[in-house]
Amino acid sequence: MPALTNKTHTSGSRLAEYGERMSELLIRRRAELEARAARIEAELAIKARSEFLANMNHELRTPLNAIIGFASMLRDGEDYGLNPEQQRTYAEYILQSADLLLGHINTLLEVAALESGRVEINEAAIDFTALLNEAVERAEVRAEAAGVEITPQEDAVEVFGWGDPERFSQALDHLIQTAVKLSHEGGRIHVRASQTAQGWAEIAVRDEGDGFTNDGLVEALEAFKELHRGLDRSFSGPGVGYAVAKTFVEMQGGRFSIESREGQGTLARISLPPAEAVYGDPQEDEDGAEAVAERDHDAA
Repeated sequence: MPALTNKTHTSGSRLAEYGERMSELLIRRRAELEARAARIEAELAIKARSEFLANMNHELRTPLNAIIGFASMLRDGEDYGLNPEQQRTYAEYILQSADLLLGHINTLLEVAALESGRVEINEAAIDFTALLNEAVERAEVRAEAAGVEITPQEDAVEVFGWGDPERFSQALDHLIQTAVKLSHEGGRIHVRASQTAQGWAEIAVRDEGDGFTNDGLVEALEAFKELHRGLDRSFSGPGVGYAVAKTFVEMQGGRFSIESREGQGTLARISLPPAEAVYGDPQEDEDGAEAVAERDHDAA
């Protein structure tokens, strides 16, 4: 009769069981940390959106109140004894406020579209010089109201890139409008279109404002964040302009870069590749096809 043996786990099996339990605990702990991080991120996003909407509430009400107030004074001009010059001035205030209000509404719609992922890209050749001139013209009303001068380059040259003209135009509008917001009265905004050494089409916008610290620049590139300015509730910070511009440009395969120093202003650049960089040079393709055809003919 065989001897009875005591069935016990070996030290190796106990280590394996311990390792398995630890692995399960680590997986569970990691899942808990990831869930907590996701919850915190969602809470911060909700808070940031709430702050953004609160700021935009102020931004929307201010020009709207100005429109209502000055329009009422024009309607009742006889009661106020307004002369023609005063009437013209009030009409200018209404136009400026309407332009500002329209810009804020467009920003809200653009941010909503970006958040929902409903932004379409329709690519075509873009004349950067013409696009820049149109953007400067659109920004004149706001720049004049702020006492800021927009200075384009004097030696304008033909610059062409490839992307979505509408989205790139929106990005450029945001850059110029942000530069106006950051500029002091009497300041200048320098804009220019150029071709980089790599053949990319580029537009640069430089203001003479206060500039940013490194941390401030990071915040300026995040949507739904407004730089804190203590008791100054004028909301004259960059808002979401840089963030929206950056998103629109990068969606087209473009490049966005920004440099800033405190007391020395901010320089933002947006660029798109030339058409041949995206689809190849049609002339090179044609020459290549002709070379292949000639080689095949000689071989025959």
